[in-house]
Amino acid sequence: MNRLEYLLAAALLRILGAAFSLLPGRPRRVVLATARVPLLDGNLLHIERAIRRLRPSAEIVVLAEPYGYGLRGKVAYALRVVRGMYHLRTAGLIVLDNAYLPVHVAPHPRRTTVVQVWHAVGALKRFGRDTATPLGEPERTFLHRHYDVVVTSGAAAREPWSRAFGTPVDRVLPLGAARTDFFFDASALAAARARVLASHPALRGRRVILHAPTFRGRGRGKHPGAGFDAPRLRAALPESDALVLKSHPNLDSRLVARAGYDVVADPAAEMNDLLAAADVLITDYSSSIFEWALLRRPLLLHLPDLAAYERDPGLYMDLEAERPGTIATAMDEVIAALTGPGPAVPDEVFIRRHLDACDGHASERFVERFVPTAAA
Repeated sequence: MNRLEYLLAAALLRILGAAFSLLPGRPRRVVLATARVPLLDGNLLHIERAIRRLRPSAEIVVLAEPYGYGLRGKVAYALRVVRGMYHLRTAGLIVLDNAYLPVHVAPHPRRTTVVQVWHAVGALKRFGRDTATPLGEPERTFLHRHYDVVVTSGAAAREPWSRAFGTPVDRVLPLGAARTDFFFDASALAAARARVLASHPALRGRRVILHAPTFRGRGRGKHPGAGFDAPRLRAALPESDALVLKSHPNLDSRLVARAGYDVVADPAAEMNDLLAAADVLITDYSSSIFEWALLRRPLLLHLPDLAAYERDPGLYMDLEAERPGTIATAMDEVIAALTGPGPAVPDEVFIRRHLDACDGHASERFVERFVPTAAA
């Protein structure tokens, strides 16, 4: 979105918002909104399930409406956010897992509570309003404003998330990340593993090594990291190992190299399902390291560009000091770790520091805190 597009959209939404504010409120309506994906996942999905279980009389509205690029995509998105503005001005509770334009263009009525739960866990890489390189326009003007509450995975993330979301730290609550409840449910973990093995029979009976890197860059300029040689790693591994790729869903799949992998998972596949089925995780700056830590399984961090990444976008965590797993900067080190004794497992100190509010009941705490009972 360029500055002119933002100014036009913001002006229209403010006018419509003022009109919608005159309509009757819907205090029992809970709106779960995301501009990332077309179907709920992660925190929003777990919160939805908890609301349906604990507050069956609540009215739930799902707005899963990804941002579109190009003229046609932008026009379609503009029409969808008009609906979002209506709900923002009338619903009792709005729950977001990403930036959402209707929220940011102007303050909302006091009858509506807006809660940001974000789509990632913990505080690893700097993001939002707190990147090492300041945001450009129009993002600098509108991004991450007007949240009433931000919910995070633990106390260690409160200060970083306060800066990232422009929200006072006393309104950043360590209630736990709803998506981590999954890792405390043995039957859900077993079912997820079974689903993955049913979809990819080639993984059965083998050590599953999941490579799930994040992206570099921003917006339409997102691109994969460099330096990972999957064909070379595959050649060094025994046939009893299976190398699996899960690329980031926001990356253009045409940019992603697939050679060398035994299985290439759908980028839109549920990450937690793949984590449940994996024996080893290879990643870089992905927040999946926090969820993975709850499984107490080996973690390999491939960080050939660590110095550059620390400069932009920047990191909240000193990875070399905390070392949640084995760090490799070159493929020789990756191969040595995977053909030798294996990467290190995240320790309990790391888990307590970053996931102290994640105990299998985060979704329930969210509902008890924010969704009123029928009698309220």
